Amino acid sequence: MLKVELSGPEVTALLGIAHGLSVVEIAAQTSMRVKTVRDRLLPSAKDRLGHRDMSDAAAVERAYLAGALPAPPPEAPRCQVAVRLSPGQVSLIRLLSQGMTAGAISGRTTKSLPAVERDIRALCEVTGAATDAHLITRARQLGIPYRRRTSRPVHPSRHPVAL
Repeated sequence: MLKVELSGPEVTALLGIAHGLSVVEIAAQTSMRVKTVRDRLLPSAKDRLGHRDMSDAAAVERAYLAGALPAPPPEAPRCQVAVRLSPGQVSLIRLLSQGMTAGAISGRTTKSLPAVERDIRALCEVTGAATDAHLITRARQLGIPYRRRTSRPVHPSRHPVAL
């Protein structure tokens, strides 16, 4: 992904979302109006990241990948809680980071919408995340490998060498 430049207020708004704050909390902490954060800064940042209507979780993921937000520091070893997730839970984080809603995930999988929503809430609880977007930040801080590798190593037996 190409590097994306965001304005200072756009970065502030996205960082707030990335850290689990609501639009109201971001506005209060920055002395901005809620309408400015909700209707101008976040849509503008999402536009620059690719699409105005993307989910907050997808915007946070794209901002990290594009270098528009600083990478969250890993959790300090003394504070880190061992978080063990199933492959299905890791896949759920990946789908959220791609911008899928709970409804879209439900449609793509065999799970009902209430089950997907329950799974997302459980993931947030386990990781200490307040929102879906914050879940992306927490996954990065905890070192959870939710992103697919762009190139997978190929086993030599599957890539024969001609003699």
